[in-house]
Amino acid sequence: MEIKSRGRPRSYDPEQVLERALHAFWKGGFSGTSLDTLALATGLNRPSLYAGLGDKRTIYIKAMHYFQKYAQTEFGKALERKDTDRSFADVILRYLRTALEVDGYHEDIDLSGCAVISTAMADALADNEIQAVLKEVLTEMNEQLYQRLSLAKQNLELPHNTDIDALAFLMTSAAHSIGIRARAGLDLQQIEILLLSVSKILCPT
Repeated sequence: MEIKSRGRPRSYDPEQVLERALHAFWKGGFSGTSLDTLALATGLNRPSLYAGLGDKRTIYIKAMHYFQKYAQTEFGKALERKDTDRSFADVILRYLRTALEVDGYHEDIDLSGCAVISTAMADALADNEIQAVLKEVLTEMNEQLYQRLSLAKQNLELPHNTDIDALAFLMTSAAHSIGIRARAGLDLQQIEILLLSVSKILCPT
């Protein structure tokens, strides 16, 4: 996903409309975003919006999956092995820096934090469908990381006695924490300085 500024679409592009709907939900959450808000954000009237993407809940779920696809792509790139990697700590550092890019502050749209966690937490307990989306996104993130850690252990990038379940949990927890801190408006430059130390703690060499 390319983070774009908010101007009205020149023509109907389903992906662009979905991205603009994502921005609206990202800012206001599910409950706080009305169909009128979505119509204004996408440049479509309510009947066209409903015909193109569905009702509000359907649009929200599609938007969260859209964000997750973007995040998975970026995290996948970060987890790829590079010839310049000195140890697996470099992979962890790259992963956490990607979390800072994905969930940090996006100046063009004035938004920050993980779009899914930032918006779904408030409604997950009262809405089973939103809870399912949140669970699915977290599960997919864990699985992507677990597969890479399993391969790293197999290829001796990690010690044979590495608890990859625990390492995956710590890495995803750190990534989620970056998003939460970004949403809270904390200084991300200070967090970035800490990432090198965090990567070495998670994967001592």
